[in-house]
Amino acid sequence: MDKQIISIDSPTDFIVGKYVSSDELKPYMNAPYKIKAGVFILCMEGYIRTTINQSEYTSTRHHVTTLIPNSYLQIHEMSEEILIYFVAFSSDFMGYVNFVRSTMSCLSVIYKNPVIPISQEMSCLFATFYDLLFQYAIYPNILNNKEMIKAIFTMCSQGIVELYNSNQLLEKRELTRYTEIYQDFMNLVLKHYTTEHNVTFYADQLGLTPPYFSTSIKKAIGQTPLEVITQIIIMDAKAQLKGTNLEIKKIAMGLGFNNLSFFNRFFRQHVGMTPQEYRGKTYTYSYYQKDPSK
Repeated sequence: MDKQIISIDSPTDFIVGKYVSSDELKPYMNAPYKIKAGVFILCMEGYIRTTINQSEYTSTRHHVTTLIPNSYLQIHEMSEEILIYFVAFSSDFMGYVNFVRSTMSCLSVIYKNPVIPISQEMSCLFATFYDLLFQYAIYPNILNNKEMIKAIFTMCSQGIVELYNSNQLLEKRELTRYTEIYQDFMNLVLKHYTTEHNVTFYADQLGLTPPYFSTSIKKAIGQTPLEVITQIIIMDAKAQLKGTNLEIKKIAMGLGFNNLSFFNRFFRQHVGMTPQEYRGKTYTYSYYQKDPSK
């Protein structure tokens, strides 16, 4: 199995796998990995014990694991009969679909509770999403339509959001002061990120000292306020570069960069290529499947 399945950011826009077994997972046990992509895992059979973002979880049949970008994962143990479906979307693709904005209502809860049980009916529904993506990966020349991929991703991610929003136990348990600060911060940053890039501005708006503000966001979501602001700016820039014909200078100015050279450097630092290069980048897919009968 390709190491990209676990040590991700994916070099392709998404990787999808079916019937991944213990034989493929064992080489990645007992070592931590930083997962830069967004990953959705459905346990079909058996169990797997992991540490995700410093907490330990056991996933069994009909459990969904959601790894938001920049999560940490370590596999400790699994049963011989383990079978999982997974899909990993690259950070580029996650930016294109504005994942942070679409999951803002429960992002901190997902971070603190990445593994949740689902019903057999929901498990079948999520398996359908994997099957659809698998077909796109197998026949990219026939079905190469990134808007369709985006639609499938959106259905899957919104299904995850609904699962978390409908779980009252999770909501009550996670309604902490840090979570409240994070939610207020996200409301502010989504309103002001095109003009305000400074962490101090948001701390002042919330009536908090910058150190306490930064600590609160880190505890709520595992990232610093600056990382969150940067992610949202990059996601918007990617969406505009791929989804519009606006001049790059106009995109830069609309995101609060009066200097095009500075925007180019900022984008290249966080994406690894210039805005022009990113605009011309095509979408690619790959897949992995193990024959479940073997």
